Amino acid sequence: MKRKKFHIASRWPLCKQSEETLEHILWYYDYIEIIWKWLGGVFQFINPTAFEDILSAAKSKSPAVKEIWRNIAFITLKEIWFSRNRAVYEDEEYNLEMIKKRILKFTADSDIRMFAYMWNSSYDLQIINFFNLRCRKVRYLQVQECFFHLPMRNQLLMCYGGAARGNPVDSGFGFIGRDWTSDVKVAATGGLGIATNFLAEIMAVLFAGEWAVANNFLDLCFRTDSSAAISAFRNGKLPWIAITRWKKIYSRINWEFIHNFREVNFSADSLAKKRAGMNKGECVVFTRIPPFLKKIEIPFLRYYRFC
Repeated sequence: MKRKKFHIASRWPLCKQSEETLEHILWYYDYIEIIWKWLGGVFQFINPTAFEDILSAAKSKSPAVKEIWRNIAFITLKEIWFSRNRAVYEDEEYNLEMIKKRILKFTADSDIRMFAYMWNSSYDLQIINFFNLRCRKVRYLQVQECFFHLPMRNQLLMCYGGAARGNPVDSGFGFIGRDWTSDVKVAATGGLGIATNFLAEIMAVLFAGEWAVANNFLDLCFRTDSSAAISAFRNGKLPWIAITRWKKIYSRINWEFIHNFREVNFSADSLAKKRAGMNKGECVVFTRIPPFLKKIEIPFLRYYRFC
C-alpha cells in the first residue's frame, strides 16, 4: 500500500513512535520484549530477534524441551499478532497478563500432541512443571565403546557407504580398501544420480567388488553400518539391477559381510558424501588416501557411540 502511494498510518498504533514493521511487532516492541524475556527466563534463553533464533535456541536441549519450546514460541508469535490486530481494528488495549495466560492455556492444550523423550534432569522437570505439562518418558544416554579392526592376513577390507541428499535424490557412493597392515590400497567415490540410500549402499558394494576383481583381490571382507544392505546380500534379495553384476563378482571371490557402527566407518561415509552431487556413472579412484580425507580409522583406538 505504501508503494502504491496510499495514505496510511505507518506508525505502530500502540507506541505511536516506531514504524509498523514485522520485526518491530514480533521482536522489538517494549511489551513484546517483556514476553520473550519472561519465556527466556523459564528456558534460560536470550530474547530471539528472528525466526532463526527460535529454531536454533534449543539445539543442545533434550527432545522434549525442543518440542515444548517450538510449540510455545509459535503460540507466542500467533498471540502477538492477534493482539496487534485487536489493537488496530478493535481499539483494544494491550494486556500483557492476558497474553501470558493465553500462551499458558494453548501450551497446555497442545500437550496431547507432544511425545518427545525428556532427559532425567532438573532443567527438564522445571520446564514441564512450569507449563503444567505431563511428564515424558525418559531416554537414558548410553555411551558404547567400539573399535576398528583390520582384516586377516591376505584379506582386503572394503569399508563402503552410500549417501543420498534426500530419499530419493542425488546420491553417491564411496569405499576404501585396506589390507591387514592398514595400508590403503584404494579409495573411490562416485555419483549415482537419483537413488535411495539403500540403493546407494548396494551400488557401493558392486563398484568395490568389481574393482577388487579387476585388480586381483579375491579375498574380501565388506564392512558397513547398513544392516539392510548386509541382509540383502546374505539373503540374495537384491534389486534387479544389481543381481547380474553381483553374480559375476561373488563367483570369483571369497567374501563376507560384517556390520559395524558408523563411528568406525566415517571414512567411507565421507567419501560417499563428497561426490553425492556428481553425475551418474562418474567415479574417481585413488590409490592412496585422498587429499580431502582428513582422517581414517585407527586400529585398536577407542571410538565412542552415543545412543
